[in-house]
Amino acid sequence: MKWMKQLSKSEQKLLMYGGIILSIALFWALVYKPLTSSLEQKQRRFVTLTTQYEDMQNSKNSLVEQQKIEAKFHRDLNKPFISWVDEQLEKQSLSGFVTRSEPKDNQIVILTFESITFDTLAAWLQSLEKNYAINISEADINLTDRSNGLCNARITLEENK
Repeated sequence: MKWMKQLSKSEQKLLMYGGIILSIALFWALVYKPLTSSLEQKQRRFVTLTTQYEDMQNSKNSLVEQQKIEAKFHRDLNKPFISWVDEQLEKQSLSGFVTRSEPKDNQIVILTFESITFDTLAAWLQSLEKNYAINISEADINLTDRSNGLCNARITLEENK
């Protein structure tokens, strides 16, 4: 520090202020800037992870709902296909319109309907196809009363396995 005392007062002030400025610059470059950058990065990562977590929660809720729907519309495989179809007809109060129900094999049933409204038949067939993955492989529909929408139909249902 002897050399500092040999300098003039203005040079000493200059070195002192320069040291302060250099210390501030080093503090900013080595401590403050890396720390704030790290915090900003962690904050962005937190927002991203929070968004992902919310998406996962929504997916979980959707999956639970889908599983409930699938459980609700699950065909009992312990029953023969024809018995299950008869149950579905009973549930929808359509069995009175069925004049004939003949199994072709374990996975195919041919149903003959008489005097059923087309809209009712179409809605039932659509629910079978959508909810239980039952295929309507053949359909022969004859309109009998246009004013009431009544028809006779011969429908072949196939079970997907």
